[in-house]
Amino acid sequence: MASQPLTRISEEEYLRLDRAAEYKSEYIDGEMFAMSGGSARHSKVGMNWGFELMLKLRGGNCTVFSSDMRIRTVRGRYVYSDISVACGPVALHGNADDLFTNPTLVVEVLSPSTSAYDRGKKFEVYREIASLQEYVLSHLKTPHVEVFTRQNDESWIFREYRGMESSVTLTSVGCTLALSDIYAQAFDLPVKSDLE
Repeated sequence: MASQPLTRISEEEYLRLDRAAEYKSEYIDGEMFAMSGGSARHSKVGMNWGFELMLKLRGGNCTVFSSDMRIRTVRGRYVYSDISVACGPVALHGNADDLFTNPTLVVEVLSPSTSAYDRGKKFEVYREIASLQEYVLSHLKTPHVEVFTRQNDESWIFREYRGMESSVTLTSVGCTLALSDIYAQAFDLPVKSDLE
């Protein structure tokens, strides 16, 4: 989350503006916030999460979504995650096919400009969603993943995984992913400047 909020607006007005915009915005408590752009590494790690989850969950009852799918909470807040997974039927909000309300798993790739928000306010927003069982934070500078898993008493258990030799276990969707796959090519992206 980046810039200053606009004046307070309704959910309907937010959706109208966001759908017409060239950039994505989130909507919390009547305010619309433009999202900051991501780096090449951020994009690569996010895509790796999506790809690995799709491979592991293929043929099951879970659907993996990219960062283009909006998530709506019961309090009428709208956020975008880097990757989200819904298990069972996907609960769309109203007649909209671009937002849903029942993520089981959410993955956020941390960047310097969003880390505090992803750990704080955004996690608070996600906790409103009864279906959410796991919240994953994936670091960018090193292979490091933090996992928060909801318990029956509504508390959250924290686990973390570090290093390319580690694997992260996601109990909400019943799979284990190697950090070497999540961070594949993230630290040695083959890049070339268009100015060369």
